[in-house]
Amino acid sequence: MLNLHKQRWLAVLMVFVLVGITACSSGNKGGNEASSSKPPSEASGSKLVEESAAPAEHVNLTFMYWGSNDEKKAMEKMIDSFNESHPNITVKGEHVPGDYNTKMNTLMAANQLPDVAYLGDALTNKWGSEGKLLDFSQYYGDYPELQNKLKASYLYTEPGKAVANFTALEVMVLYYNKEIFEEAGVPLPPSDPTKAWNWDEFVTVAKQLTKDKNGKHPGEEGFQEKSIDQYGFSFGSDRGTYGPLLESNGAGILDESGTKYALNSPESVEVFQKLQDLIYTHHVSPDLIQQQNMPDNHVRLQTRKVAMVLDGTWALLDLTNNKKLKWGIGVLPKLKEPKTVILAGTTVVFNSTKHPKEALEFYLYHNNPEQVDLYKTGLWMPTEDKYYSEEEAIKSWTDNEAHPAEFRQAGIDYTKGYAVKSPSTAIKNWPEINSKLAPGLDLIWTNKKSAQEALDELESQIQPLVQGVYPNE
Repeated sequence: MLNLHKQRWLAVLMVFVLVGITACSSGNKGGNEASSSKPPSEASGSKLVEESAAPAEHVNLTFMYWGSNDEKKAMEKMIDSFNESHPNITVKGEHVPGDYNTKMNTLMAANQLPDVAYLGDALTNKWGSEGKLLDFSQYYGDYPELQNKLKASYLYTEPGKAVANFTALEVMVLYYNKEIFEEAGVPLPPSDPTKAWNWDEFVTVAKQLTKDKNGKHPGEEGFQEKSIDQYGFSFGSDRGTYGPLLESNGAGILDESGTKYALNSPESVEVFQKLQDLIYTHHVSPDLIQQQNMPDNHVRLQTRKVAMVLDGTWALLDLTNNKKLKWGIGVLPKLKEPKTVILAGTTVVFNSTKHPKEALEFYLYHNNPEQVDLYKTGLWMPTEDKYYSEEEAIKSWTDNEAHPAEFRQAGIDYTKGYAVKSPSTAIKNWPEINSKLAPGLDLIWTNKKSAQEALDELESQIQPLVQGVYPNE
């Protein structure tokens, strides 16, 4: 009887041992599966044990953007590639062809914002300062690549608080018709920023390339300013034109404190007077009314309406597609020092997203030159530093017909060493200020007032609107 009793206890003991072994084995297997199905940034989290038996959550994100059909196609391709390579994340893209700002303001009011979106710099600053955009700096530890971008690509609403980067870098440059220069025997515009033309040199070249219907140039006897057949240069009336020249002359819309209107300072007035003189004194540029009847810049060059145009690097796409045009790219003329400005929209992550880390993964993917064709076609320039400093990285997006040899200096070197954010990017209340500024500047472009007169009159309209500036870093 005693032996039988011992045998029963041994059997019970063996059952408990087997149950314990099975439980331990099952627990280890579940833990490994859970950790392997999550991104590395989440695998070491405190909830790992609690969630070990649960399958990875599938995340849905929305991405809203604007752009041409070329940009739309590139974004759709990028989104498909992202979804295929991230099985636990699905991004749905929405292209907005119409009034983008109205759309975004409507979604903000309805609390129906996307997770990730393009945004203009004015709205970026406004909503960033109101705490509606994700502060990237708090994620630098998880995503160090957020810090690998060119300094000028960040937008800050508080010191050290980056709420956005430009989606891509786009700077203002000089494009020209090479055949016109060759036929006139005039040296091509410099592509090296250190050799940028000074203003007098630029005006001299523009005169040599401007001619009336009889082939006469400005300054020659018999030149007919009302019958110009080819202009030496054409430019726009917005911040893309005057912004680089203000920076080049050490001037600005506001003073250094960011609290006072400064467009009527001697340095600023000089910029606008020189631009006005191109049209009405030197007769080398068409006025605004004439330009309304002219085609796009690449067609102006191709049809010899103008010899040189001021435009952004985004124009490389149209220039490359224009097979009838032999074109080149150079740096802008300088006043005191060579400068250009970045004109670009931003991409942001909204604070309302329920999935900030997944949104950041997509954010870092959406403008990666390895994933988006728009860099090789000329529409975009990268934001990461390595694409301006490492030879193989530079070749990866510029070794093609959209980027001629002179782009190394007039594009890459110019952007890295001489490009600054447009002055409007940092100005608070910019849309309201610009609503007064634009019609005031039209008095200059239409020659109704001198630069000094028009800019003096603007002070009383703009100064009451000035609210300061956002930090640069």
